[in-house]
Amino acid sequence: MINQFFPSYTIGADAYDAVPGICGAFGKTAVIIGGEKSRAAAEPALRKSCEGKLEILGSFQYGDNSTFEAAAALEAIPEVQQADMIFAVGGGRAVDTAKIAAEHLDKPIFTFPTLCSNCAPVTAVCVVYHPDGTFCKVWYRKRPAYHTFINTEVVLHSPRDYFWAGIGDALSKQYEVLFSVRGDKEVPYVRGLGAQIAGNCSDELLKYGRAGMEAFDSGRITEDLERVIQLVIVTTGLVSNCLTGDYNSSVGHAIYNGHTEVEHDREYLHGAVVCYGTLVLLTMDGQYEARDKMLAFCRDLALPHRLADVGESLATAHRLAEHASTKYDLDQSPYTVTLDMIEKAILELEELSRDEK
Repeated sequence: MINQFFPSYTIGADAYDAVPGICGAFGKTAVIIGGEKSRAAAEPALRKSCEGKLEILGSFQYGDNSTFEAAAALEAIPEVQQADMIFAVGGGRAVDTAKIAAEHLDKPIFTFPTLCSNCAPVTAVCVVYHPDGTFCKVWYRKRPAYHTFINTEVVLHSPRDYFWAGIGDALSKQYEVLFSVRGDKEVPYVRGLGAQIAGNCSDELLKYGRAGMEAFDSGRITEDLERVIQLVIVTTGLVSNCLTGDYNSSVGHAIYNGHTEVEHDREYLHGAVVCYGTLVLLTMDGQYEARDKMLAFCRDLALPHRLADVGESLATAHRLAEHASTKYDLDQSPYTVTLDMIEKAILELEELSRDEK
């Protein structure tokens, strides 16, 4: 028996108005779980939509990272145990922590992304870290959230860096997935469907990403903005729900996961580092036409395309490649990806930017 779940979602400035009608079928009480800033951004409108229809038993900070320990702390809260459902509010780490807790407690979960940063709100995938911030594992729920409510007004007023990095993260999907499945002789239906959906994701972002970014910067909700939000959150999420982790990522995410193992001068957002790693993948694999097109886009939007953009240098290139070469993201590849291949691609990509002003 195969049970395949795909995300359902509502998008718009009035998306929260749909909450009682959709969530009311699952009970009468809920708790809100999220980050401090994300709850402040979304909770007033969310509570207003629930007035007289759904009771909010409490609002709780998810922790400070997506860890099993943070999820366990949430599971021990009496109001969380008593609630009929969980409302997960925020970015990827907050949502993933709530998703883990909801799975352990066997409660329906609904997601309310306040950032356009990744596909966590619509997937069964949970990216888990150790308490020290280093990558732990990818953990899967039985199904994604029952419904996702994307309030475009909330997203429009989120920090710019997360929207910007979200575009960078989503750019990886097409290139990483198609690289991962290339070596398969027989592709099962659902995996093939995921590859087909992924096959246009990056191209769409290259086409609409700049206009979406300009709309965000000018504070306007436009069709281009909504398209980019759906590409970042929904399209990539559809792909993730069709593919297991080793097919769903490759060199781009291996670079990021290796990057977390070393302290840097500041925090570098997931999507920003993955974006740089995707350029490394395209360089390593000899996809120069696609690489140059993405590189031009990254330069235009000031997305990471050089070692310095992710806190690295020529002196640390070998270390970065070494960490990346050990990651599970490379397990499913059309050929064996080695440390030397990654390092060579890093240096080749760096050479392209050497004379950039």
